[in-house]
Amino acid sequence: MATTNVLFVCGDNAALSILAESILRSVSAGKFQPYSAGAEPAAALHPAVLEFLRARGLPMVGLRPKSWLELANHAGPRLDFVITLCEAAEGAAMPRWHGEPVLAHWNLDDEMARLQDPGKADDAICDAFWVLHRRIKIFASLPHGRAPRRQIQHRVEAIATWQ
Repeated sequence: MATTNVLFVCGDNAALSILAESILRSVSAGKFQPYSAGAEPAAALHPAVLEFLRARGLPMVGLRPKSWLELANHAGPRLDFVITLCEAAEGAAMPRWHGEPVLAHWNLDDEMARLQDPGKADDAICDAFWVLHRRIKIFASLPHGRAPRRQIQHRVEAIATWQ
């Protein structure tokens, strides 16, 4: 069975998309190859995200903020899904991806806003983790290859309603 390539996108690729990449890697059992990137990558990962992942023993190998241009065109992997996690990423002019990925938006802007407040960052990361964990578990359980593209698109978009 072929591996399904999934890209999670957020503006700076320092927090939410990194969490999503780590979560999918931890639950996928090799079925998925997760990636994360951003339009304007930060210089470093959000320190509270690093601590959160480390404290829970979640995968951290290779996690770093990166530009989505590293994964665009034929330079990157053939993508099956591109999932944006914040309005900034959804509204940005995305590069051309290798393949014809299904696009979806799972809005986590409330958590993103709380991440900017140092006093609320830990709670925001924990909340974002659990929202993403539920959504990703649902996503990973879907029979992606056995349905028409439009139906897959609808299913992946509908996951955004799960909190």
